[in-house]
Amino acid sequence: MTTPADPAGPFVALRADPPPRLHATWWLRYMLALAQFVGIAVVLLAAYAERGRATPTVIATYFLAACMLVCWSALAMIDSRRLVPATTYSRGSSAVVAVLLWLVAFMAPVAGFTAVAWARDRFADDPDDVAVTFVAVVAVLCCFILVWLPFHYHTLQAHRIGAPVRVVGAWFWLPMSAAVGVLLIDSLGLADVLGDGGLTSFERTVQLGVLFGVPALVFALCTWRATTVFDEVIDLRWQRWRTEWEQTLAAMAAQPSPGPEAPAGLSEA
Repeated sequence: MTTPADPAGPFVALRADPPPRLHATWWLRYMLALAQFVGIAVVLLAAYAERGRATPTVIATYFLAACMLVCWSALAMIDSRRLVPATTYSRGSSAVVAVLLWLVAFMAPVAGFTAVAWARDRFADDPDDVAVTFVAVVAVLCCFILVWLPFHYHTLQAHRIGAPVRVVGAWFWLPMSAAVGVLLIDSLGLADVLGDGGLTSFERTVQLGVLFGVPALVFALCTWRATTVFDEVIDLRWQRWRTEWEQTLAAMAAQPSPGPEAPAGLSEA
């Protein structure tokens, strides 16, 4: 097989165009991880200070984290689309779709809690209402699916660019498993043990640290891992593109100069 750098063989361009310009997303990864860790600490400090409602600091921290997550997702989708364009049988990544899915996922829990509150009020009037139970179950299931959609979309795009699908897929399932685990721990007697004789500030912080801190910590670590792997694969693809482009330029420069044209009389003879 003849390589483009071989002047003796025919010239074959590895790349017909230079590597595209990419957006720098590494700083978003670091800021997102920092915001998530700070958010966990702020929530626990608020619980220790006996503040029952979410403080403005907690809301601002997680709002900032959500904005950085959406921004990273949009820029990552733009970069992956530039490196792996759409084909006839495969659609390219879309920043608009990713942002819309995240917005829907952020609003889905609010709709789910609203449906559960509505069902609780109906159960107070008629505990045997099967229709209310069915509506509540469907609403919770739809909420779960809507929250899962952006993670699934990133898993599909990771498969397109060659990133580890299991790592990106674990971004959703590991925190979900951790949340189910801590709920089981709480139902098996954690609340009763800590609440025996009344909850102190320390016991309240421990309970919230288990119920909220553990899933939030797992989600923060999985987010860091998934975003880092995605960005590393994008960077490796860009580096390979640049190397092939440089080899193409070197092969073009190594091609022999064309000879002088033959006179018209000699060509006719």
